[in-house]
Amino acid sequence: MSISIQFQTMAFMSLCGICMGMGFDTYHVIKGKGRFPLWIVFILDMLFWLSSVGIVFYVLVWVNDGIVRFPIYLGIIIGAWLYFLIGSKVYIRFLLTVLKWSIWVFQISVKIIDFLLIKPIEIIFQFIWVIVGFLFTVLAKIGLFIWRIISWPLSPFVPWSRNLWKSIRSKMAGAKEVLKKWFTKENKE
Repeated sequence: MSISIQFQTMAFMSLCGICMGMGFDTYHVIKGKGRFPLWIVFILDMLFWLSSVGIVFYVLVWVNDGIVRFPIYLGIIIGAWLYFLIGSKVYIRFLLTVLKWSIWVFQISVKIIDFLLIKPIEIIFQFIWVIVGFLFTVLAKIGLFIWRIISWPLSPFVPWSRNLWKSIRSKMAGAKEVLKKWFTKENKE
């Protein structure tokens, strides 16, 4: 391996060390924001280190055909050390700011979707519910009127016809409230 390839390898391995440091900080900031069970943390740690090793060896194969020598480890250590010495605190502040803004954008997006999509659908549904309730009331009044017209001449012949509507109303008394709770927000709470 020539001296230029060794310097190139050293530079790329230092860059890999910096990237591993950034990945490590990113992983720990995200892990700190989310509350994960210990077994998931173990799996995530293993995935982080395996992916880091895979990326380093991919870069190593790309730069010098995968020849592993001492300067490779030295380059990774120097890159990670420089990153943690100089850039770690700045990167973590930047990452926390990006996460804060991302959460803010997500919350605003949810509010916009709620305002533009969910609320209009709820308003339309409530409007339809009012119309259906009004139509049901009108049809019930018309039905009651027709029933009284029909039952009046038959009342001497059928004594139970007077109490039939009261019996139906008593059985259906709670149905309106149950349907109203089922179709409105009262069911969601």
